[in-house]
Amino acid sequence: MLALLLLLLVPLAALALCGVVIAVLVGALSLALPGGRPREPGARARWGACLLAVLAASVYVLGAGLVLFDVNESSHGAASSPAPACRDAGPATVAGLRDSRASYLPLGFTCVREDGSTYAGEPVLRWCNSIGLGGTAGAVLLGGVALGASRRRPPRDGAPRQGAAPHGERPGAPGPR
Repeated sequence: MLALLLLLLVPLAALALCGVVIAVLVGALSLALPGGRPREPGARARWGACLLAVLAASVYVLGAGLVLFDVNESSHGAASSPAPACRDAGPATVAGLRDSRASYLPLGFTCVREDGSTYAGEPVLRWCNSIGLGGTAGAVLLGGVALGASRRRPPRDGAPRQGAAPHGERPGAPGPR
């Protein structure tokens, strides 16, 4: 079931990554060009949070697809085990390789040697983990910034905020006599 789900999600994740790149380029272009409409407080932070969340999810799905592909490849055919993620390292590292264990959270492979020692396989998956975790943390941080900016927004009816000085008066100045 997981294989079928990932088979459907991996192309969507690749398309989403292309969309993130295009959105970042369009956003950078809109910042560079003069004019444009004013943005409400927190709009750019919300936009950045959404892009980072899509980036993190897309990279994670692509990494999970890589893990699933290597697991599938290692379970079919003669001399296919352990997983290619473990066999693709240097000859000194692979010496005595006996088994591999896949992990989907965090993405990766644990490669086991005959003497019981282990090493991590497939360095690309470590990049997927780093980008996914960084994107998730950035999305949460920017989401908090956007939430804080939207709560500090002045009222829309033109009435002064509670505790704010009326228009034209300086805060702390003596009142009318």
